[in-house]
Amino acid sequence: MEELEGKEFEMPLDDTAPGLDALLLGTALELELSDRDHRVSEKRYQLIPAHLQRTASRLSPYIGDALVYAQGSRAIGATIIDGATDDRFDLDAILEFRRPRGWSISDVLDELFAAFKGFPDVQEIERCTRCIQLKFAFMHLDVTPMDPYREPRPLRCGVIYHSPDDGDDLLFPANPYGFADWFRKQIVLPSRAFRDHVMAMRSNMGNKDRLVTNSIMADSDIDALPAPRNPLRDASQVIALKLMKRYLNLRYAKRSLRRPISIYLSKIAALVPPNENGLCAQLESYALDLERRVHTSMVTGVPLDEKNPAPPHEDFNDRWPTSNEDLRVFRDDLRHLVAELARARSSNFTDVRKVFDDLFGERVSEKAVRSYLDSHRGLSIPSAFEPAKGFVAAPALLTPAAAKAAPISKAPAHHFHSGRLPK
Repeated sequence: MEELEGKEFEMPLDDTAPGLDALLLGTALELELSDRDHRVSEKRYQLIPAHLQRTASRLSPYIGDALVYAQGSRAIGATIIDGATDDRFDLDAILEFRRPRGWSISDVLDELFAAFKGFPDVQEIERCTRCIQLKFAFMHLDVTPMDPYREPRPLRCGVIYHSPDDGDDLLFPANPYGFADWFRKQIVLPSRAFRDHVMAMRSNMGNKDRLVTNSIMADSDIDALPAPRNPLRDASQVIALKLMKRYLNLRYAKRSLRRPISIYLSKIAALVPPNENGLCAQLESYALDLERRVHTSMVTGVPLDEKNPAPPHEDFNDRWPTSNEDLRVFRDDLRHLVAELARARSSNFTDVRKVFDDLFGERVSEKAVRSYLDSHRGLSIPSAFEPAKGFVAAPALLTPAAAKAAPISKAPAHHFHSGRLPK
């Protein structure tokens, strides 16, 4: 990664996995929020301080200098549709303010829950173990209160509150802002040519607006905001992360097991270098890296122990995995993903569609394929896609420099083996 730091990466498209890269990219774009949805969610972040400063709120005297900022997927450009059967987005925010003197851990969460009542457009409010969840149509916003460390402090360190229904109230050190800062420095942006391709494809697909507002939040207020565009969202490492999250959302939708936590998946995605062979190879490399780590933990008995690279270096595996079964199921899912991508490389169009329906959901993959083909009107499906050749009549996705001859596959070897991870 050091030799790539500060440089653009020449990400090929349809180089070694003809057609699959275009479909993977289309799938990732179909999972995104529209520009207007970004503005709606941004407005909801902005409304938090003013709402909590109302005189009716017990928190009002303590919120004057509070900080509100995105954490999780929104902070790193990896927000996707989370719902297995609906178009729901789950976003996260940190609310920094000092704990009032004499307030217990549970007091903070209880009072924050009460203070959010009447928040614009909210349909339901839930007091969770570590956050307050605001439920809107097609969107959840988890607001996590954090007590900041005393200054001087590095990169917004603090403690978050843990108050379960059963068990002890606890404080946990955390620095989501520091992690997002580290993540941004790890990600290698693709070349301008690739970003232009993605921009054109995103424009052709025209994602629909999903988030709705009522009269409390005026349309004019929303439209006046610039649409936040995180430049990380088009990096190959982030695209692979979004596809992995979507795949796991579907796999775990009907399971009682807890799914791998997003921040762990995000850290590993950032540690996998950009793959010169394209998006399909990037996703395969990412899945294989995760599989190796999980399998090694199972074989050696050494627990997964990823920590925040930013101080105070909190444990990212404190709540997952909880058992060897968690590891086994996740490992098998990763193996399934790699095997299906390998099968798709040499499949005909009909079978590729079936593979993508299974991996990423029928609704999403169908929209991705249809949107792509609609952008090249006049092409029939048989003429547009051929086994092992991909979309042979789709020059709009490639610049002359990128449309080079290449072997059909340069996928990494699929070796599922035990052994210690390289230092």
